[in-house]
Amino acid sequence: MTQHPTMLLKQINAKTLLERQFQPRHHVIDPWLRTGETALIWAGSGVGKTMLTLSLALAIAGGGRVWEWSCGIPRKVLLIDGEMHLQDLQERLRLLGETAVAGLDYEEAGENLTIIARQDQKPLSTFFDVTDEDHQKALLRRCSDTKADVLIIDNLSTVADGLEDENEAVAFRTVQSFMLRMKQAGITTILVHHARKDGQEPRGSTALATTFEVILGLKKPSVPVHGKASFVASFSKFRAQGGASTTPRTWTLGDTGWAVEEDPEDELAATLKAIQSLHFATQKELAKHFGIGEPAVSKRIGRLVASGLITKEGVIDSLGRAKKLREAEASGDLTDFDPPEDTGVACADY
Repeated sequence: MTQHPTMLLKQINAKTLLERQFQPRHHVIDPWLRTGETALIWAGSGVGKTMLTLSLALAIAGGGRVWEWSCGIPRKVLLIDGEMHLQDLQERLRLLGETAVAGLDYEEAGENLTIIARQDQKPLSTFFDVTDEDHQKALLRRCSDTKADVLIIDNLSTVADGLEDENEAVAFRTVQSFMLRMKQAGITTILVHHARKDGQEPRGSTALATTFEVILGLKKPSVPVHGKASFVASFSKFRAQGGASTTPRTWTLGDTGWAVEEDPEDELAATLKAIQSLHFATQKELAKHFGIGEPAVSKRIGRLVASGLITKEGVIDSLGRAKKLREAEASGDLTDFDPPEDTGVACADY
């Protein structure tokens, strides 16, 4: 009688697991991606996801730094590019290596970064399809042959010809299977993907998101920068320790590299949330909370009002109710305090 393949799967009891000594996991990109983990970077067309991805590829291969994201020691990287012209790849890598990656070891990066580009193949050649099991195994072998520590795929739509419907959870099972194979092999993997038409979420089924330790979305800024890669980078998922460098920021690629600033939209969201919380009774208290001056708070409130997110009356009402709530709490009598049904806020869940 033929033994079922699942009978060959290893098992371990809790005692053995608790006693097992594991090798420490190091950061491939500090502070948000560690060895053996998988990350999804998604964005709409034209916002700059490939420029950021190539910057990270160079930094990982050459032990450099992209803004405050440090890649530590140089690592072997295999980059699968499904659509870009090889000459464009050359120009972008040269530009980014000279401006966008700090502390880059050019010689290490040149040796460590291996590129397989669809455009570089013969017209009738077969390119990778990560929905096909044989192709998954072939890509694993390529990683082994190149001794790759990190695999970067840019982008999913160009290497998943067998994915018939991106909105069906069942259709993504083969992609999930591939990502799990990479985890089993201990290969850190970054998958680049397109956003939906509205640019607010990654394209396709939500089932895709469950596979990744890290999900980084790049959204168009409220004020577009024409002719330059520009986006608001925001993490919706990561399991490592965060910090200031993982809060939403606006990235713009200029002549001297990436300029990274606090996201104005995130500032407004935080200010609106603080006003609505009824924890602050004056603009002075708001200024102290955010570590800024009162004039800066006034400007934020002015922008909130101009955006239609809250009315002037709504701000006054919320601050006034915060004061009354504080007085009621001090007296221990909250019977006469009723939370407002309408504070003039146009978008309560902003």
